[in-house]
Amino acid sequence: MYVRTVKNNQGKEYLRIVESYRENGKNKQKIIANLGRIDTISRKEVENIVDKLVQIYDIKGYVNLNSVEEAPDKKNYGIKVIADKLFERYEMDKFFEKMDKKIRFDVEDLLKIMVMNRIIEPKSKLGIFNDLDYYGFKRIDEAETDEEGIALQWLYRTLDVLAQKKEELEKHLYSQRISLFNSVVDLVFYDVTTLAFETQQTNELMQMGYSKDKKFNESQVVLGMSIDRDRMPVSFDIYPGNTFEGHTFKDTIEAMKKRYELGKVIVVSDRGMMSRTNMEIVENSDYEFIVGKSIKQL
Repeated sequence: MYVRTVKNNQGKEYLRIVESYRENGKNKQKIIANLGRIDTISRKEVENIVDKLVQIYDIKGYVNLNSVEEAPDKKNYGIKVIADKLFERYEMDKFFEKMDKKIRFDVEDLLKIMVMNRIIEPKSKLGIFNDLDYYGFKRIDEAETDEEGIALQWLYRTLDVLAQKKEELEKHLYSQRISLFNSVVDLVFYDVTTLAFETQQTNELMQMGYSKDKKFNESQVVLGMSIDRDRMPVSFDIYPGNTFEGHTFKDTIEAMKKRYELGKVIVVSDRGMMSRTNMEIVENSDYEFIVGKSIKQL
């Protein structure tokens, strides 16, 4: 038996309990009960029906979640188990043990917290700080000496530290993934997008430029990213917001040749990226390519 919804000629939906059976080698259905129009059956009535069936058939292990009170100070320990396992598989401890020992805070733990938040519900660094209790960590003021806690500024500074080690971190993650999954990067997809800020202030990176999100009154940066056939990132780079996307291509190709031991690589790109200059760059790199271009432009 199962629950089925059906519509009549007027488009009204009805709820039925139906049983399937076979007769003379054909599948047939028998209506066990008509529960009525869906829009006339309240949620409470449905819950009462389910609860009554549970009682009649003495079903064990059934819990009505609507009757369970939410804990006022709930914590999510499960996501930390996942993050710990992820960091273990990628041997992140080996990467971070090379970090400057004079850094007051634990960069690996702080990055792990940010990864946990990214998996569950991406928020700003302030949002992560406000949710530290939920992840089982203690919030402290930076001036405090309690090494067990985490200060807001440490989250921001962790990003500064990681930015200085960007290429090394990308290379480490790449080599670990190749080892873990016995994979080879032989197909690379490259594209560019823009990331806008809710301000018109500019600096070395934040510039006014062509916005792919149509946010022309906001400063932005340009993000170029390469991913492999499994949709896993290979590398990324940030450029000033007024950079033409085609000008980022050369840096990406040269970076891949320099950082990674790649085999046969096929570069896939759209027509907006592939100027004649960029086509020559790909050809000279010995990479194969798939490009969207009109015949006149080739």
